[in-house]
Amino acid sequence: MEPKQQSIQSLFEDAIHYDEPYAAHLIYYATRKGKVKLQDPVSKLFEMNLTPKEQEEIRKIHVEDILDMRKIKLYAIKRGATTYVFYFAHNAWEARELHYQLYGNWENRIVYAYNQMIDKGLYFPDIKETKTFRELMRETVVFPRWVCEMEV
Repeated sequence: MEPKQQSIQSLFEDAIHYDEPYAAHLIYYATRKGKVKLQDPVSKLFEMNLTPKEQEEIRKIHVEDILDMRKIKLYAIKRGATTYVFYFAHNAWEARELHYQLYGNWENRIVYAYNQMIDKGLYFPDIKETKTFRELMRETVVFPRWVCEMEV
């Protein structure tokens, strides 16, 4: 007996739940254009032929985040030779303003650090626990928020 293949719909739901925006936007695009159906097995996604124009359209909706998957982002602002301050914010301007309020200087170079750092662990010696930026973001209710200052 052959195992049942995962459907495109369940993969889409997983992509939303597990914060995989490229996969979610690809599935969104493919279903909207009629290239696949949500009931199809996932293998249909690998059989799709996308033109360079279609690939560019997928990249565009992913960058624009039309599914609104990442409302809160992780930003880093360099504070010293090897020191960075991390913020959760809706946009870079919010992170920059909070940085000014806390440190008294306006920084022009703000790094979008979500992809590089979201699953990096931070050790908290007072509670003897390691938490990722992703876990900290889930625990946060008010944004923007200063997260930490660390040497990298």
